[in-house]
Amino acid sequence: MGNGSAAVQAATAPASSSLAQFHFKALKAFWQYAFACCVRSVTWLLGPVVLFVSWPAPDGVRAQSFEFIPAVRVTGFADAAIQGDYSSDPALSGRLDAFLTLKNIWRGGTLKAQFEYVDGDEFLGLGAGGVIFPTNVYSAEPRIMTTNNYTLSLWFTQQLDANQSLGFGRWNVFDLADHNALSGGRGKGGFQYTGIATPISFVFPPYYLGGQYSYDAERVSYSLFVYDANSASGKEYWENPFQDGVNFNGTATYKANLLGLPGFYGINLIWSTKPGTAYSEIPAVTDPIDFPIEGFFAETDGTGFAQLKFQQYLAYDQSKPNEGWGVFGQLGFGSEGNPLEQLLVIGVAGSSPIEDRGEDRWGVAFAHYNWQDGLIRLAADEGFNYRNEWGMEGFYEARITDEFRFGGNVQYIRPGVSSASDVITFGLRARTTFDGRKYFGRP
Repeated sequence: MGNGSAAVQAATAPASSSLAQFHFKALKAFWQYAFACCVRSVTWLLGPVVLFVSWPAPDGVRAQSFEFIPAVRVTGFADAAIQGDYSSDPALSGRLDAFLTLKNIWRGGTLKAQFEYVDGDEFLGLGAGGVIFPTNVYSAEPRIMTTNNYTLSLWFTQQLDANQSLGFGRWNVFDLADHNALSGGRGKGGFQYTGIATPISFVFPPYYLGGQYSYDAERVSYSLFVYDANSASGKEYWENPFQDGVNFNGTATYKANLLGLPGFYGINLIWSTKPGTAYSEIPAVTDPIDFPIEGFFAETDGTGFAQLKFQQYLAYDQSKPNEGWGVFGQLGFGSEGNPLEQLLVIGVAGSSPIEDRGEDRWGVAFAHYNWQDGLIRLAADEGFNYRNEWGMEGFYEARITDEFRFGGNVQYIRPGVSSASDVITFGLRARTTFDGRKYFGRP
């Protein structure tokens, strides 16, 4: 209880100098990185852009006026492990997300950009406290993927007709997950444990470079992603993109209507041409192995992952399409070569059912990750005792004003390191948002 109080005090205590320093570093990083990325990106983005602009306007795309929509979201986190093999001191961190959407820059063409900046204390996860997946993915990314703690993503979309679109660029899975109807927060708060917020398949990298085709019909929607097998992160990545292979990611989603309540049921198949380790062929050895040993382990020709997903509303008001709550889940299976054998996520989430609190968000979920037996055996040979990791999380985030939100969460995690004690974390978050749609776009 005392550790939880410390987290509350740390989150609410005056910290004007720290906040000012965070803002200064964030703005400095934004301008430096934005300039560097714009120069670097122009070479591979300019060609397709010119091609899109030079094409005749698609007949099925209605001409609309240009829209300039900026948005800025600043979030402060205070997370404390109140049980487990980790420091009980509150970990304070801050995150800046700056968005810019340019709609109808030509007929049917849209450009969106997202700048991310994260700074603060070390986070729980990636082995710390025995936990594999970070307990706060939004505090961990993008700093765990690169030597920098900031990054810029750009994505172009061309609407081909009322149902079809093409997109290309570099984007992130966190924004995709945030826009899920129930499990995502849509910028209003959601789950933070990586295993629930952005379920891991090991064939959909956190930052991906590639393209997407989408077809959205009345009852079924289809999408096909083609992207680099490696995460598009860090300066060294841009020296040789697509060097290890390409991933193909296809999804078909059926739009259900059960007793007037919308639902989404999908199947997702992913195949990577990047070779993986043949975990089933890893022998049991008695002496530790001196790595690396080239060619010691057999490799697969690629790596796959298949999963079923669903999101079903249990309460929904047609007059308020952004409100409602329901159940969601996914069940996935990794192929030989994928370190993950099985994945299960199940939960309930959405907008608050409390009267007049429809803008609040809440959720409770469970996630279980089952590793390949060969991976656990290999780790044991090296003196690391791993086991399947599972975790539960509950959160509530309240709307205070249109621009300010405040919330908290509790997590219980059985770490993936077998010698580690079970972890209980308590966290608080405060979020300030500037939504440019009020001033520049259409609500």
